[in-house]
Amino acid sequence: MVNASMLPLRGIAWALLGVTFVFLVAAFITKYFGRFPLPTDPLEQLKLIATDPVGWPAQAILFPVVHLAVTVIYGLLAVGLPTGLPRWLGIGATLLFAAGTLLWLPISLDRLRVFQAAPDLIRLYKPSAPSAIFHDMGVFWPHTLCILAAIGLMGSALAVGGVLPTVGWVVAGLAIIGGGAGILIMQDWPPFFSYVILLVMAIGLVRR
Repeated sequence: MVNASMLPLRGIAWALLGVTFVFLVAAFITKYFGRFPLPTDPLEQLKLIATDPVGWPAQAILFPVVHLAVTVIYGLLAVGLPTGLPRWLGIGATLLFAAGTLLWLPISLDRLRVFQAAPDLIRLYKPSAPSAIFHDMGVFWPHTLCILAAIGLMGSALAVGGVLPTVGWVVAGLAIIGGGAGILIMQDWPPFFSYVILLVMAIGLVRR
């Protein structure tokens, strides 16, 4: 049973659903990420970024803001879960999502840097020696694993706590499968997939 002192679940559920939709919008708001497959030519990448004065900066700002919003929502869910294992799982999920949020900040800052530098990089571009567009700061995989682990833990917390006894385990399973597939098979993990799993959780909470 869910703790009677739990904060209004319906409001939290709708907040998570709304925030998740913002995630999905931010993922495709740019000319760059709206292309499939993603451009690989450095000059084409720079031109798409330089000619997108709204979408590119917007996604760079929206992503950390929405990550922070989900962290707060996770915290509210954790506070309302029954004491014991469900609450501790919820707290762990919140802390991991907070860590994932911090790890995303260098990525967003680098994207803003690329946008500001794009005109000069295009002007000075040399096909024989193309400049690196994005800096590899080694935070993408730690961020991704933190977010997937956070989603998995919160799914487990909601299942164990009786809030989402079936959907919670589905969410946890999708997070585990996603992490394994990303590392072992795809060797990549588009953040969009994480938001889709979050969407499953949000819809489950709204329909509860």
